[in-house]
Amino acid sequence: MNNANYNRISAFEIRREAHRAFRKDIKGNIAHNIVPILLRFLAVYFGMKIYTTWMANINVNLADPEQASRRLSEISMSMANDPGSASQYMLNLTPQSNVAVYGFFFFFMMVCAGVSYALIDKLRNPDYQINAIKDSLQAFSGKYFFPLLFITALLGLFLEAGFMLYVLPGIWFLVIFSQSFLVFKDDQADQGKWSLRMAFSSFSRSTIVMRGYKWTYFSIIFEFFFWEILNAMTHELLSVWLQPYEQLVMAVFYKKIVENNQQAQK
Repeated sequence: MNNANYNRISAFEIRREAHRAFRKDIKGNIAHNIVPILLRFLAVYFGMKIYTTWMANINVNLADPEQASRRLSEISMSMANDPGSASQYMLNLTPQSNVAVYGFFFFFMMVCAGVSYALIDKLRNPDYQINAIKDSLQAFSGKYFFPLLFITALLGLFLEAGFMLYVLPGIWFLVIFSQSFLVFKDDQADQGKWSLRMAFSSFSRSTIVMRGYKWTYFSIIFEFFFWEILNAMTHELLSVWLQPYEQLVMAVFYKKIVENNQQAQK
């Protein structure tokens, strides 16, 4: 049967179902996301530390708005007159800081994967009982850790290469490979074991399940972009609501496209 008969899933429909699931158990959804929420607060804290250190290194006194404005104007004029001078004002992280940033990013991705896995199980089986801490850290278990480490690293390379070429290839890779983590979960559950080959094939499987749903996914991500801007203005305070909402939207989206693909194959 043609997949076109089943791929009419709107972003509005996804959001509506996610809102309904969120309101049904607000405290439970926030509790389930407590680890990634705390990580986002930590990211803001250390990000501000890095930012203030950077400003101090280029002689910008954030405690004195007039001096800061004057100094930033001087830096702008210097770069305008001599573009080569921009390098001395750029943020340069030490090797240790780079390792810490990438390590933090990996840990956050793994925690979000664990949260997503539990949400998928809950959406498919309402009787499934979520354990907030245990489920959010399940990606670090033996059956997930090494393949997800491989998927995270490879996805990072794809995205970095895409955004270095131009912005559009990076966005394209982000969309078509967006379901790699969830596809791997289902493949691992079906076969009862994992392999690096299975982890690698999750990228091609993601492109398959995303056929016909790319615009819906892009619409969802576009909405998230504006919510995240607002969240940044609140110093991540909005994450208490936004993090559970985003995770639910992504879980509902994956559940629906998989169900539609399964119906299309019948």
